[in-house]
Amino acid sequence: MEVGIIGAGPRGILVTSQLFNQYKYNSDQSEPLSITLFDPYGVGGRVWRSDQWEGLIMNTPADQVTLFTDESVNMTGQVFDGPCLFEWAPSHEAHEYLTTHGYSNQIIDAADNLGSKDYAPRVLYGAYIQWFYDDLLKLEPEEVTTTVHPEQVTALNTQPDGKVVLQTPDHSFTFDKVVMALGQQDNYLNNSEQALAQYAEDNHLRYLAPTHPGDADLSGIPAGEDIIIRGLGLSFNDYISELTLGRGGQFMHNHDGSLSYQPSGREPRIIAGSRRGIPYYPKAVSEKGYGEQAEPAFLTDAKMDAASVNGKLPYAKFIDLLKLDMALVYYSLMIDERYPSKNASQFKKDFIAADDPEAVVNAFGFDEEDRFDWDYILNPFKDVQAVSTQNYQSIILNWLDNVTVDANKGSKTGPLGSSLELLRDFRTQIRQMIAKERLSNVDYINDFLGKFDGDNNFLSIGAPALRSEQLSALIRSGIVVILAPGMEVKGENGWFVTAAPKRNTDKFKSSTLLEARVPKPDLDISANPVLENLVENGRARTRILQADQKEVRMASVDVDPTTDQLLNKAGNIENAIYIWGLSLEGLRYITSASPRPGVNDPALQTADKIAADVLNVPSAKNVQMN
Repeated sequence: MEVGIIGAGPRGILVTSQLFNQYKYNSDQSEPLSITLFDPYGVGGRVWRSDQWEGLIMNTPADQVTLFTDESVNMTGQVFDGPCLFEWAPSHEAHEYLTTHGYSNQIIDAADNLGSKDYAPRVLYGAYIQWFYDDLLKLEPEEVTTTVHPEQVTALNTQPDGKVVLQTPDHSFTFDKVVMALGQQDNYLNNSEQALAQYAEDNHLRYLAPTHPGDADLSGIPAGEDIIIRGLGLSFNDYISELTLGRGGQFMHNHDGSLSYQPSGREPRIIAGSRRGIPYYPKAVSEKGYGEQAEPAFLTDAKMDAASVNGKLPYAKFIDLLKLDMALVYYSLMIDERYPSKNASQFKKDFIAADDPEAVVNAFGFDEEDRFDWDYILNPFKDVQAVSTQNYQSIILNWLDNVTVDANKGSKTGPLGSSLELLRDFRTQIRQMIAKERLSNVDYINDFLGKFDGDNNFLSIGAPALRSEQLSALIRSGIVVILAPGMEVKGENGWFVTAAPKRNTDKFKSSTLLEARVPKPDLDISANPVLENLVENGRARTRILQADQKEVRMASVDVDPTTDQLLNKAGNIENAIYIWGLSLEGLRYITSASPRPGVNDPALQTADKIAADVLNVPSAKNVQMN
């Protein structure tokens, strides 16, 4: 059998591993197996490649990143156990691998000193993927051959006999089955972005469109000049790190434990903002052990069933149940921290059993400033109306420092950070809720995708707390200025101009506008040539949901949700073509997360199932597809 895999990032390598596994242990091995991987960046893929700035770090603790399976995974393949990233990095084997493969002293030192809760350089995770693949080849069954082509697949077609033909710029390949494991992709610019790009060209300005931060060329941004960055999420943290630490600046510890920034003189001054006007909440320092995840007391199947109306869970009820779980953790830890005369165990028991949990909160007598206020958490500055940019720096610093202190207490200790941590721990429950179609299509489109996705990003996928400490120091040093909520950007008089006009009259101009966000997976505007080709030849379509008697186009590629086989324009299954991962965002939830050990990770489940289906051997039941 000839199998092609498009994408040699973590997902493509996972499928390769499970093809080995299923072929060796579950197939009759009656015919040889040939596996060919395609990726212009080689093994490791785009995001984790070795030629990016080495100061870019992962957003997941090192002990929560793996490519190996374990006993928790629902699969039919044999367990292929091995070290997680943290276990591998400080090992003698890793040191030898990094040294012999030409990695820098900086990366070797980072590996040697990597702690379990540290956030590894992205380059180091790329090295781990490459080591995993190289080690995997040592176990390659005799009847299996594996090849990597560092090429971009530009077209995919099927023949009358059912075989699949892949085209690259220079070659053509024929396969029995193809698995598309695409990672981060670029999109065509939308109308607003195109207008800004054209304005930049017409006025000799710099416009850096949305892309992965590791790809952006920042070398042309001069020192000392004001630049505008739009977006305050993960990419924002990457860019300001590149423009400060990456230009020779240094952070130093003060006597009170805070950081101060010593500039190199090569930094620009960064004017940054967003619609919300607030950086993402910092990720709490991990205190979780192997496979440890909090279990919901309220966001359970039984309680979701009880709250459903005509078989559908109203979005407001979903949020109510989620908030109760978060409040339970918040108040329990708040009691431990500030109310030594109160009993946290009794509070938990009373809160869970109560028909009116808010009455239990009232009875415990929490101070007003210690209350769990969901609206305030989502919008800390909702009451801040007219405020100058200068005064806003004090407001944002006060908030940023407070949430960072809480995050540094730990993911099972800090009341706020630990409650926000549930949004990550409950991904399994939320994924199952989506897979079971508990929400109506209207609620899913308008509220879950339209609101919850953004709120969840703001609350739970922020950078490590260290990055928030660094941002605080950069604001205090004047290197970074955060605009008040409601940032707007336009071209005016030959400049890019930005302001927050609903809050103040301050304006800033610059010759550089940097969009600090990665493109969202969206089949309708994808600039990936093979996805474009699939749409053009009718072998792929955008997922469509019926809502309010209208057809609503989703961003996701449409697949058979039980197998991840592609659905063509007519809605028929393309039996020989599988696609999974980021291209299914919207159909699936949080598709970009790294595989985690000990938690029955959906990426590990999906890789095993796809490999089994490709080889026509039995696959696991009730797999949570990714």
